[in-house]
Amino acid sequence: MNIKIIHATKDEVEIEFLDEGHTFLNVLKYALLQDPQVESATYDVKYPMISNPIFRIKTESKDPLKALQDASLRLKDEFEALLGLIRSKSEAIS
Repeated sequence: MNIKIIHATKDEVEIEFLDEGHTFLNVLKYALLQDPQVESATYDVKYPMISNPIFRIKTESKDPLKALQDASLRLKDEFEALLGLIRSKSEAIS
């Protein structure tokens, strides 16, 4: 995965996600919106077949890149927990 920061201020950031689609970005958006300091988290794909999504994060009193980092870590923890459940159920079946 590659990203390109297009614009950043103390409370807003625009990031281009190279070669990512709705599946990943919707999960990321959901995780960001769980943070009470995140005012908005949206993305736009201008031309789906030829352009990359532009993700926008606006915060109230938090660095938007820190909000993105925090959301990413929460998702990592959730997916690791899911992986553990899958492994334990898989072992029980074997």
